[in-house]
Amino acid sequence: MEMTAAASLTVSGLTRKFGAFTAVDHVNMAVSEGEVRAVIGPNGAGKTTLFNLLTGHLRATAGEIRLGSQLISGRRPHELAQHGVTRAFQTTNIFPSMTVHENVVTALLGVSRRTFCFWAPPDQGIERIADEALDLVGISEHKNRKAGILAHGDQRALELAIALAPSPKILLLDEPTAGMSPYETQRSVELLRKIWRELNLTIILSEHDMDVVFNLAQKVTVLVSGRVLADGEPAAVRSNPEVVNAYLGGGDA
Repeated sequence: MEMTAAASLTVSGLTRKFGAFTAVDHVNMAVSEGEVRAVIGPNGAGKTTLFNLLTGHLRATAGEIRLGSQLISGRRPHELAQHGVTRAFQTTNIFPSMTVHENVVTALLGVSRRTFCFWAPPDQGIERIADEALDLVGISEHKNRKAGILAHGDQRALELAIALAPSPKILLLDEPTAGMSPYETQRSVELLRKIWRELNLTIILSEHDMDVVFNLAQKVTVLVSGRVLADGEPAAVRSNPEVVNAYLGGGDA
């Protein structure tokens, strides 16, 4: 796959209310081009809601999101994918009865708003991009297998291939090592580091495993009760007494 131009992401006063409950509360965050940013916090901190706002699955109550200088608040997921923002979900989001290759092709067609048709195969360009994405994440040997029979780690790799196939500028990863064994987790960290370097991506990830966070992230944003508690380099965040107290009181998330 070709290296893309990474992009910055700026969040200003981002807020999402559900009735009287405020899930994301005036969040400000500036992610630089080519940066790996981790978003962490206790359970219920607002991480998933923030990711849903950034990827167009929810609309903000207030505030704005900018990709570079372009305002992208309120755009739908497929529109954001066309602008270079894609996401791999916390739970596998694949079609288990389709082959691995068909899953990636279908995702590419979805971004372009085209329809998959078994008797009218997609053009060779899309086929080639799908093959390159599968090769990048190391599961090309499974391309003709049904996605539903893959091992958990390989299903997560397929999710990653689907997110990478449209050549994003910004990749959001929602709990990328959830449910993985220690061996699978280590492989995933190495793969993400390789992809970040080779594709020149800006990556924003939410992750339970703090070893993963501090192995990958260049900066860390800590959310508690929908607000930013701390934001900065990993060492500073790790030693912040307020962060330590938040985790001791609410558990790691």
